[in-house]
Order: sequence, then structure tokens, then C-alpha cells
Amino acid sequence: MISSKNLSLFFLVILLMACSDQQSVDNDQKGAEVLNTVTDQGELKTIDGDLERGRKLYLQCRACHSLKEKEPHKIGPNLFKIIGSKAGSREGYNYSDAFLKSDIVWTLENFDLWLEKPYEIVPGNKMVFSGIREQEDRNNIIAYVYDQTSEK
Repeated sequence: MISSKNLSLFFLVILLMACSDQQSVDNDQKGAEVLNTVTDQGELKTIDGDLERGRKLYLQCRACHSLKEKEPHKIGPNLFKIIGSKAGSREGYNYSDAFLKSDIVWTLENFDLWLEKPYEIVPGNKMVFSGIREQEDRNNIIAYVYDQTSEK
């Protein structure tokens, strides 16, 4: 009989194994990324992020999200070309009603708001994620995801 402690350890090992399937970033992708966006209020906002730090922070996301073009959805949708797309629009992913009814377009500004307070930008979403407080950490993740998912 498996104890609850051993069962918890088993699931932790499975989760860590799932996290290890993504390829690492090439050394030439290290460095800073500066992204400019216009906010909903018409103001210019600059997101200055460290790609290497963003890659490390993204490790917590990759168990649920893939980044490459033809990779399948995981627990969460594939994020390839997420910037500029409408929320809840990835074909083949089963979104919550909250996402399907939202009018959100994933601008850099909205992506930042999502990473900070996901339950405020899309109330009722089904993602188990409480947000990231530090602006610098959010900038780093945004820069990394943008770098990995945008057509260059």
C-alpha cells in the first residue's frame, strides 16, 4: 500500500519530469530585451527584461504551457505568437467560459496585468496561478516569452 507521503512524492517527481522536457535556451539568446508598447491610454510603455532571468522564471510555467509553434497544448494553451492574439482563441484548447467571454487581446500591457493579478483581469478563469508581484520578474518573463514565441 502506498502512503499519502509517498504518493505526494511520486506526483512531485512526475511534475518535475514534465518540466524537464523543454529545450534550454541557446547561449546567443542571453541578454536583455527591450520591448515598447502603447497602453490602452495611449502612453508608451517600455518593458526591459533579462532573457536569461526570464528563462529561469519561466520554468514554473512550462509544466503547463508550451512555447514552440507546433507543440501541443498542455494543461494550459500553447503560447506561440500569444502577443497580439485574442484571449481564449487557441484552437483545440478547452478554455473556461471567463476566457471565452472576455474581449482581451494579449498586448504586452495585458500580459503584464495577467502575470500580476490573473483573477482581476479575467475573473473566473481556471488557471491555478496567483500572480507575480515583482515588476522586474514580470518584465523578464514577458521578454522571454516574447523572444521565444514571436516571429522574427
